[in-house]
Order: sequence, then structure tokens, then C-alpha cells
Amino acid sequence: MKKLFFILFLSLTHLYFSQTPQKDAVLKQAYEMRKAFMDKNYSVFGNYVHDDVIKMLGGKKKMIEVSVAAMEKLSKEGYRFKKVDFSDVSEIIQVKNEQQAVVRQKIQMDTPKGNVNADYYMIAISKDNGRQWKFIDTSGKDLQTMKKYFPNLSSQLTIPSKRITK
Repeated sequence: MKKLFFILFLSLTHLYFSQTPQKDAVLKQAYEMRKAFMDKNYSVFGNYVHDDVIKMLGGKKKMIEVSVAAMEKLSKEGYRFKKVDFSDVSEIIQVKNEQQAVVRQKIQMDTPKGNVNADYYMIAISKDNGRQWKFIDTSGKDLQTMKKYFPNLSSQLTIPSKRITK
């Protein structure tokens, strides 16, 4: 029993000390982004999308149009987000004038074939020393693929493979 308590104590201590104010800020802003997305407030949602993603989509207005169209299509096909959570912020890496980290995104969805649980990963980037974080959804792509679109990404980032279970 003492051994179990000691292992539990060490695990909790590690969790407590591994979380930093900046990691807390990443999670807080990821949840703010989620709220805007779930509320279909795509204008606010766009404030959390990385600027380069918005440029790739043709600007914020076009990003909003694409987001609305994608969500309408998913809804018509019988897909519904039940829950989206975030956890496991990686170590924050300084790359020139940016801070970068990887965040685990846990998604629960209703689909025409039943419930699906998925783990995906997002890249969080701050250009103002961690005050404002912007996110890039990796959509299950690995770091080498992501670096083709975002060459400033650190090679020290680790993007685990997506995992989908039913």
C-alpha cells in the first residue's frame, strides 16, 4: 500500500510541476477556440486560427465561408461533434521569434456508423511570448508534411499519429 501511495504521489507531483503558466494559457485559449467553434461563432474562432492558415484559405472571410460550408455538409451527412477536449501540451520550444508546442485534441463524434473517439494534434504558436496562441490543426499529418506548409516549425516538435476508435 505504501508503495502504491508513493507511486501515486510521484505521478501527481510530476503532473503539478510539468504544467506551466504558458501551458495553461495554451489550454485556456484552445478551450476558448473550441467554445467559439461549437457556438458557430466563426469570426471569434478565426482569431485563434494561425495567420498562415487564414492566408491559405484566402483571408478570414473566406475561412469563415469554408468553415460554415464544411460544418453544414458534416451535419447533413449525419456527423455531430459531441465533445472536444484538449490536454497534453508538449514542451514549449523557442524558434526565433516564436514559441511552439503540440496539443492533444480529443474528439467525440456521432457519425452515421456510430460514435467515434479520435485523438488528433494541433500545433500552438505564439509570436508574443505566450500571450496569444494561434492553432494549426494537423489533421493527422506528420511533422515532415506540416513543415512543407509551415517551414518555420521546429524539428523538435513531436506530432503523434492520430488515433481513432469506435
